Amino acid sequence: MEHARPLTKRPRASLACNACRQTKSKCDSNRPTCERCAKCGAECVYTQSGRDKRMDRQEERKANLALRSRVRELEAQLAAAGLASQHAQPNVASFYSQTLDRDKSPAQMSHAAVSDVGSADAIATGLFDHPPVVDIGYFGASSNHAFFWSLSASVENVSHRSAHRYQEPLRQGQHGAAEEQPQQLAMPAVPASNHLHQQLDDDSFPGCKAAVEWTVRFFDTVGAVLPYISKPHVLREIDYIGEQGQDWQAARRSLQALLSIIFAQALHTMEDRSPEPFYRRALGLLNEQTLYLPTVESLQALLLLASFQQNTQRSMESWTPHYLAVRLSYQLGIQAPASYEYLDIQDKEIRSRLWFAVVNQDRILTAGLARPCLIPLQYVRMDLAEFLDPSSPKWVVDTSCSPENLIYFRHIISLHEIMGTTVDSIYSSNISSSSRLALGDLVAKTIDLSWRPEQWRQSVAPAGIITSNADFSTWSPRAFEKERYKIMLSIFHYRTMMLFHGSLLMRVLERVTSSGQDASSGVLQDSALSLLKNYLLALKEWLQLIQNIVCHRRSFLTCNAVWWTCNYMMLSTCIHSFGFWLLSSNIRPSLGILGMNSADIEVLLRGSLDTIKALGGTSIMIRKAHRCLNRYLHFLKRITPGDDDQNEPDQVQVPAAFPDAQYIQPQADEILGQEFAPDMIESCVDDFLGGVNQEDFLDTGFLGMGQGISDFDAAGFI
Repeated sequence: MEHARPLTKRPRASLACNACRQTKSKCDSNRPTCERCAKCGAECVYTQSGRDKRMDRQEERKANLALRSRVRELEAQLAAAGLASQHAQPNVASFYSQTLDRDKSPAQMSHAAVSDVGSADAIATGLFDHPPVVDIGYFGASSNHAFFWSLSASVENVSHRSAHRYQEPLRQGQHGAAEEQPQQLAMPAVPASNHLHQQLDDDSFPGCKAAVEWTVRFFDTVGAVLPYISKPHVLREIDYIGEQGQDWQAARRSLQALLSIIFAQALHTMEDRSPEPFYRRALGLLNEQTLYLPTVESLQALLLLASFQQNTQRSMESWTPHYLAVRLSYQLGIQAPASYEYLDIQDKEIRSRLWFAVVNQDRILTAGLARPCLIPLQYVRMDLAEFLDPSSPKWVVDTSCSPENLIYFRHIISLHEIMGTTVDSIYSSNISSSSRLALGDLVAKTIDLSWRPEQWRQSVAPAGIITSNADFSTWSPRAFEKERYKIMLSIFHYRTMMLFHGSLLMRVLERVTSSGQDASSGVLQDSALSLLKNYLLALKEWLQLIQNIVCHRRSFLTCNAVWWTCNYMMLSTCIHSFGFWLLSSNIRPSLGILGMNSADIEVLLRGSLDTIKALGGTSIMIRKAHRCLNRYLHFLKRITPGDDDQNEPDQVQVPAAFPDAQYIQPQADEILGQEFAPDMIESCVDDFLGGVNQEDFLDTGFLGMGQGISDFDAAGFI
């Protein structure tokens, strides 16, 4: 050790050359060339500033963000000034769309580009244009599309059979109904929304106090019927964001998306301010960058996003987040019982609720949009529902999910399981709308399925569902809150009944109306009518339920995320009640099997038309649907007068469920002296569902902050 070489003391370099600094090597700072660069033969360059040039890009980004923020501020001021100058003829839709197109993420820009060409909802209306548009998307046998076209075919059959024995000569100078152009509906006067006076791009974090208020509101309303999010977890994350004092930057992207759509859902129920900025923020965050690594928060956000789109008249758009939700579910493995083995009980419960929420959404979209399901029946393992049993000793008390909530969710899962089986069995999984079951096979399958709702009703006893003798006029808001789950179970029970009876009703109607005379009774037909008798009673009970909700507590539909389901069901109700009325006029020998005469069924039909108009609000599609079905009704009553139809159409006494609603009656010259030709059917269909585009909704307030862009959704078709 004593012969060891002493350490060489080198002077500390005050400034290293660029090459040494980049490789983090020692530099002796010799000028013009340091020792290391001389040995390596490298160029030795000294930079006087010790600042790393890579920092300049960070400063550049900050400058760009500040500039972009200033541009947004100036654009908002210009938009507000432009709004004041448009008071003579305000174009709400164009102002809204132009303002929202600023500073969008790539996902939002691509979404906007598609909307400029035409939304999927609007494109679907091309089916009933004249001539019809070919590229409109696919709608299978379980859709309202199929039901309406089947009804139109039956009406046309009756017109062919009746025109030769009932027609009056046209008066001179009077044009046939088929030659008439549909009258333009007067656009309803809608005051400008108060939301327009707020800052349209205000999607910043609202602060802890408002965030907690909106979160509590969400769990008191929508979150109570969609129990797959933990309230304590969300509140903890909000507290953490508040402690960091960094607003959104303190949260990961998946959490930002979840909080944004929770805020949007809460604001949609409050009508205090527009939910659209937070909805658009969630839509922009749920892109491939966020979904690259699947998380539970991303899946929760996608489910809430689809629900929000459906209940703001964007149901066709909800298919995309639903597809992504199914993809994330498979990636997370929440469909596989083996993936739950090493999780704690709380994670098991949340993942189990999430999986069945995805399955339920798949069933309701499969039945409504009439597409093949994304989750086949064999993929659903019902043993995962054990984690939803509050009587289980392993169940952990969750403050955001009461035992009543879980019991309700289990019953809803059972109903959606029946829906999935019905679509597969009766509607051939919506694979083909042309391949239909024979009437005998259809009756057999309907009988085979009929016991399942009855078994389900016994399982929900003693709570059961809302009966027709319930007096909603005496209910307080607290009573509606108390009976929330009972009402929701009733709605989805009737939705299931419509699904597996609709095909049978339309098949029997087509068979009866295609005959040259009143259809004779037979074992097969009488069996079908016996099944339809129970459905007719259920249809009447459903109509009473939705009328009471709309009359006494309309906000119930929004606060429980069930508006779209009810609107869709109401159009099905109108089509099916019309089918029952037409059926009753053509089965005189077997009319007693239905248990209701034609006059009572007509009252049911008119009540349905009244209700759909009240439920649809200012929708142009609802007004056209109401007018078209009324024209069908009046023309059929004129060309096929029955022995018991002594009253004129306008003289039928119908209870006024909605005294403020006004029917759109056809003109007298549209009814009298017309041959009900096939051209008239096409005219009615075109007037009902065709010729509607996005421009027709301008200056109506329909495309305001609280509404969507889908004219087809407004009628409940999709």
